[in-house]
Amino acid sequence: MGFAYLLDKINRHEFESIPFKHLEINDFFEQAHFEEITASPEVQIGITKNDADLIDRLVALGFEPIEFPGTTQDINAYLGWRAGRTKHHNLTICEGFGITFRLSTPKTPLLADLNEFFRSDDFVDCIADKFGVDRTATYLDNGLQKYLDGYEISPHPDIRKKALTYMINANPGTNSEMENFHTHYMIFADEYKYVQEYWRYNPDSDRCWVPWHWCRTVKQQTKNNSLVMFSPSDQTLHAIRTKYDHLIAQRTQFYGNLWYHEDPALTKPSWSDYVISPSPEERNFIPFKQRLRRLKALLSP
Repeated sequence: MGFAYLLDKINRHEFESIPFKHLEINDFFEQAHFEEITASPEVQIGITKNDADLIDRLVALGFEPIEFPGTTQDINAYLGWRAGRTKHHNLTICEGFGITFRLSTPKTPLLADLNEFFRSDDFVDCIADKFGVDRTATYLDNGLQKYLDGYEISPHPDIRKKALTYMINANPGTNSEMENFHTHYMIFADEYKYVQEYWRYNPDSDRCWVPWHWCRTVKQQTKNNSLVMFSPSDQTLHAIRTKYDHLIAQRTQFYGNLWYHEDPALTKPSWSDYVISPSPEERNFIPFKQRLRRLKALLSP
C-alpha cells in the first residue's frame, strides 16, 4: 500500500509555535486508511469482561508489555494495583500506575505495511530532515501501542538523549476525544520558569519530570487521527494522566522516537533538586539529607 502522501503532509505542513515548536497534523491518514486501522482486530478488540480478560486478549493478538515511563512491565503488579492490593511505585511525582503494550507482530496487512513504513528510510529521513536532526547520530524506536488505565507521566520536556518524538492518535472508541487520556502540552507557571532557564544554561545537566502544579496546560491532543511531532528542547513540556474505562476501548497510538546514540547529559538531577522553598506537600517528598545540604549551602558564606 502507498503511504507517500503521509511524507508529503509532513514535508508541506508548517510548524506550530504554541506552546512550543511542534508539528500538528489533523486527519493525518486518509479516511479509508484510518477506518481500516481502527476497525482492525488489533485496534478494535471489543468490550472485555475485566482487566485480566483485556490483557489476555492483548497478549493473544501479539501485544507485549514494554518498558515505558509511567508504567510497569509486571502484569501481576499492575493487576494488584488495579485491585487495590499493592501501592504505587512513585507517589512523589505521579498518582497512577499504568502498563503499556506494544504490538510486536501485526497480523492485519495494513498494520503490517504501516509498521514497515514507519521503520523505512523514507519515513525516518523525512522526519529527521523536518526537524534538522542528524539521522546518522540516532536510532529508531517505534510501534503501535495501547496504554491502559493508570498510565501517567508528570510534566517533562524529555531527556537530552531523545532527538525526536511523534504520537499519532488511533483510538477505536467512538467518543475518544472526550476521554480523560490525552496528552497535555504545557508551559511552566511563572514561579517555576527558573527551572527552564537552568536547563538552558546547563546543557550537561539532564531534564527531568516535574510536579503537575509547576506547569499549566495550554492545549491537549484530543483529535483522533492526529499527529504531533517535535524535537525535545527546554520548552517541550508535556504530560499524560489517564483515568478511563479501558474495558470498552483503549488509548491507542502509533508512537515513535529517535534516540541519540550518545547521551549528552553528564548529571541527572531530579525535580526536588530544583526546589527553592518547598510547599508542605513537596517537603514530604524531599529527603531530609537533601534539605539539610540545601540549608547548609544557603547559610554558608
